Amino acid sequence: MDKLGKILPRVLARTPNRDRIIEAHIRTSFAAVLGEQLAGMCESIDLRGAILVVRTSSPALAHQLTADAAPLLERLNQMSPGRTVTKLQVRTGRAAR
Repeated sequence: MDKLGKILPRVLARTPNRDRIIEAHIRTSFAAVLGEQLAGMCESIDLRGAILVVRTSSPALAHQLTADAAPLLERLNQMSPGRTVTKLQVRTGRAAR
């Protein structure tokens, strides 16, 4: 039996709205990598191509995410078949609504 991680990219390639599904999975996976408390401090988590853009109102969290970007992205990419995130961009301040 094939592991899900091996067959999921093939299944997603044939799925309508594939990009939306992958983006939602990446956002959910990143929140899981951060943990509930830290993910709750993020105003938004958006995927723009291969760049994950995270906005937080906490300068301390922004600094820590920037410092830990490489291991965070490594864990995220292990959890998210279908697209590789190559860069983490962290912004501070509240998102415009």
